[in-house]
Amino acid sequence: MAQVTLIIPCYNAADTITCAIESALAQTVPVRIIVVDDCSTDDSFEVVTALATKHPAIRLFRQAVNGGPGKARNTGLRLAETEWVAGLDSDDFLEPERTERLLAHVAGREVDFLMDDIIRVWPGQAVREGVRVWRDGPVGTVSMDLAAFVRENTLKHTGYRREIGYLKPLMRTAFLRKHGLEFREDMRLAEDYEFYARALVAGARLEVIDPCGYIALNREGSLSKAVPTRAMEKVVAADQALLSEPGLPVGARAALCEHLTQSLIDLQWMRLIDAVRARSLPAAFGAFMARPAVSAGVMLRLVKHTLKIPIYPEERGKTAAA
Repeated sequence: MAQVTLIIPCYNAADTITCAIESALAQTVPVRIIVVDDCSTDDSFEVVTALATKHPAIRLFRQAVNGGPGKARNTGLRLAETEWVAGLDSDDFLEPERTERLLAHVAGREVDFLMDDIIRVWPGQAVREGVRVWRDGPVGTVSMDLAAFVRENTLKHTGYRREIGYLKPLMRTAFLRKHGLEFREDMRLAEDYEFYARALVAGARLEVIDPCGYIALNREGSLSKAVPTRAMEKVVAADQALLSEPGLPVGARAALCEHLTQSLIDLQWMRLIDAVRARSLPAAFGAFMARPAVSAGVMLRLVKHTLKIPIYPEERGKTAAA
């Protein structure tokens, strides 16, 4: 019997969803697959319907209205009936032994969340040419509390696009339901980070291991690279909500304050860009009216932008295969 349900949110992914689902079907242990179509306007629903008629492991659900990735994932979590659940994005795929390797690691261990490092590839690249998201070298098994997890989602400690919040863990279903854990449906950026952090506040036991076979496809112009201001406002609000949790350890509170400062710098920078586009001088000055660390961060970005110095370094491994 299947121990794991793979939840695949889908929105306008007709070109990639077949690869994602077929990689789930090819797992070396039985899995159940829940695809949640978030009101796609392309042929995604029809593509998955055709696959579901051939494979009884696939369960397809279509949202009544578009609700974003958090809502789609929550729908999948509510429908899951297995001991473990894990996410799979509709434009990513799994190597065949990934689920089996994760289950082998958690067997007999008191773990609620198991994250394996992701391999990221550009279109046209082979998996062997990809790069790891979190760490370039072997890590073995790393246990993480809230403080460590938040630090590993802060650029100061990780570097650009190396945040551990990108990872897609195996999660114990009973733990999620015991604590009523669901993704925030008002967030369309960093909702994974916020969900994992909230699980750690609730006492989740989280471990990180070396890659087991989750392959993420880089995309130009993704939300994580072209973030709307309103999405970043939600990230700031999420950090503030986490900081309001009673009884936080000193180290966790310090790490959350660092992450909040980073989020505020991102938000004020976006507000400055919005003000320039709107040709609003008062709004542009307002972008610098923040706590000193935030204002200094915005000023540094402005200097870099003026001198044509990249704010973030170029991503690693961006050479596509011939």
